[in-house]
Amino acid sequence: MGLSKASLIGLKIFEPNSIQSNDLDFLETLKFETKEFRNQDYLEKGELLHLTLKRIKSVKPKLPMPTKKSQQQKLLEDFCKKLDKTLMIKNDDSTINEVKWEKLDDFCSTLRRIERSDERKVRWTLYFLWRMGKSKITISEISEKLKDFKIKNISKIIKKILMDEINSGFVAEFDDKILKINHEIDDKLVWHYLGDEIQEESRRSPGDVEKEILQLIDEGSYSATEISDILKIDEATISRAFTKLRKNEKIILSSFGDRGSRFYTTNCENCPFGTTKAACRKDALAYIIDYFQNYFGVELSSHDFEEIEENQALLKIKRIVSFAKKEKNTKLERSITLGLADLFGTAVDKSLEISSKSDSPEDVNLITNDRLAKLPVLFHLGLFKGAQTSNDMMNEIMKVTKSISRSDRVKIKNIVESHPKKFLGYAGLKK
Repeated sequence: MGLSKASLIGLKIFEPNSIQSNDLDFLETLKFETKEFRNQDYLEKGELLHLTLKRIKSVKPKLPMPTKKSQQQKLLEDFCKKLDKTLMIKNDDSTINEVKWEKLDDFCSTLRRIERSDERKVRWTLYFLWRMGKSKITISEISEKLKDFKIKNISKIIKKILMDEINSGFVAEFDDKILKINHEIDDKLVWHYLGDEIQEESRRSPGDVEKEILQLIDEGSYSATEISDILKIDEATISRAFTKLRKNEKIILSSFGDRGSRFYTTNCENCPFGTTKAACRKDALAYIIDYFQNYFGVELSSHDFEEIEENQALLKIKRIVSFAKKEKNTKLERSITLGLADLFGTAVDKSLEISSKSDSPEDVNLITNDRLAKLPVLFHLGLFKGAQTSNDMMNEIMKVTKSISRSDRVKIKNIVESHPKKFLGYAGLKK
């Protein structure tokens, strides 16, 4: 994923030389030395200074803080004023309040990641200067911000950054003296072009991101938000990749969802994997048909799949079939199966209620709610099939139960038959 909102704000407030100053010492104290204070949202400044001095003495014995207490307190106060602007704390006279511990931890980790890479330091500097309102940044301005780090060949690093980000939609030019960023100064995408790659987990090239997206949507339609959630990549990065893939006609708009969401899938007429639509369909059908023949003795043909128009749907079925072949009696597989049964079974139990206003079967009702729609589709189909089986069993029971009148049997049968259809409806499959 890309940088969090809190870290983006932090990198705007703190200057790149912060990782060479006592600011990082204060941050690391807040991250590593405050375990006993984590159940509260405030901390005495005197306690923070005491913990920081103790930590520096232990971790950096050769780099002590100024010995004068007034100097130490001034350093701490300057740090707290800057941190207040990030909204991770609220700075008061003797305490820091409303402490966002997790955001502080994330920001501290971000600074340490930057410390390990010259490219990240340059990215931070470009981001910092851009957030100051500069769309034309000179190499001398960049060098000045980075003078404490003794980075060699800053120009070469800038060119590498541009080569990576221009492919994703960043518009900029560099002539070894001035970097010109051709975006509106309030364009938030620039923050992500410059900042996202600082986050170590998201250091995938644009090509890698596009490949992951294509592999995922070749078996279904997804929105940018869903892709972002699944791949754990910032939504702005996904949006840029979507734009490029659409421009190259590798993906197409599949449908619209609720609240205007757009769902995309791969373009079979311009297959990103270099195969033809007919060959792709043939291979998927052969795999599925072979599975049903070998495992169930069910003979299928291509005619049985005529209602499934999209190749992506067949590829998804093929993937599910391939997982169905896995051995299910290993310790791990049993643990997964039982875990899913308990978790989703509990969710279903809480979403269903059978009520009756009287003793008459005519008044029996299955009450469901919208939470059922969030179940996996295969679980819905299992519920549907289970309800159908229960219907058959109920019919057999009624046949041998003489005490139930014929009219009541008909009412019960109608009630039981209507229940399976509700599970299909919640799965998005109208019956």
